[in-house]
Amino acid sequence: MHKAQRLVQLIMLVNERKKFTIQEMADECGVSRRTMIRDLMELNELGVPLYSQAGPGGGYRVLREKVLPPISFTEHEAIAMFFACQSLHNYKSLPFKNEVDAALHKFFHFLSSELKQKIEHMQQRLVFWIPPHEMEVLFLKELLEAALEQRVVTIIYEASSRRERMIQPLGLYTMNGLWYCQAYCFTAGDYRVFRVDRVKDFSHEADQSMKLNTTEEHIQTWIMRMDESDALELEVDLTPEGVRRCRSDLWLTQGIELREDGSGTIRTKMSASYIPWTVHFFLGFGLEANVKRPQVVREQIQSKLRELTRQYEH
Repeated sequence: MHKAQRLVQLIMLVNERKKFTIQEMADECGVSRRTMIRDLMELNELGVPLYSQAGPGGGYRVLREKVLPPISFTEHEAIAMFFACQSLHNYKSLPFKNEVDAALHKFFHFLSSELKQKIEHMQQRLVFWIPPHEMEVLFLKELLEAALEQRVVTIIYEASSRRERMIQPLGLYTMNGLWYCQAYCFTAGDYRVFRVDRVKDFSHEADQSMKLNTTEEHIQTWIMRMDESDALELEVDLTPEGVRRCRSDLWLTQGIELREDGSGTIRTKMSASYIPWTVHFFLGFGLEANVKRPQVVREQIQSKLRELTRQYEH
């Protein structure tokens, strides 16, 4: 086997093992102990963080994060990978932001001058726009780790008031530039969706004996699932201009029933937690939208309009 191929195979082997000896690797790769020592030294020089421990029970292990072997990309694959990372650029918070920036810089550095120029031209003509939000998302990474480890954690959550809640995160998703955490809330005794920017404190101190035994299938069932217990019927009549403006929102677009003149009606279900957002969203439409249901949204819009009238009377 060619030396370069052997080193690539060796990177893959050491990544798979928590611990190994020189002789074990030499036997697996079909080389002498002396050759294996040289190969391991070269891996170390290439940046693979190896740690050796002498004596009985000793051996080698990989420190920190594992290093991937060299991977070849076609030109189109390289562009696709670059823009996949670039699409995350406008997010203020990511659970792995430093790693994304480092990967993007590293990836771009090793491209040919011609391909770099092509990507720079494309950056001026292709933008992945995410609405910017200034809210601090303090515990995004911690909630993701808790979901991966299936741990029960304690949070301070601020909605209409600040409350301590004990939750078991199932997963995270992002929509319109905001992050959401799907979790089982032991305080409420039910599944809930939490806006991550409203999590004001986080602690691993929680009773782990309460932990749910969740399977991957069970988790996928609940991710982005609306809580039917507080679902409300949303019905909104729209002018043609109202239809056009609503089409900027993916969720509302799916519920629009169009008429021949270009006007339409939204009929869909919404969570009660969306009431404040719905009130402000359709209030900005003026005469282009008429919310028929739910009644609570109509009443809050009417209340806001009375406040506006009083404000502009003087």
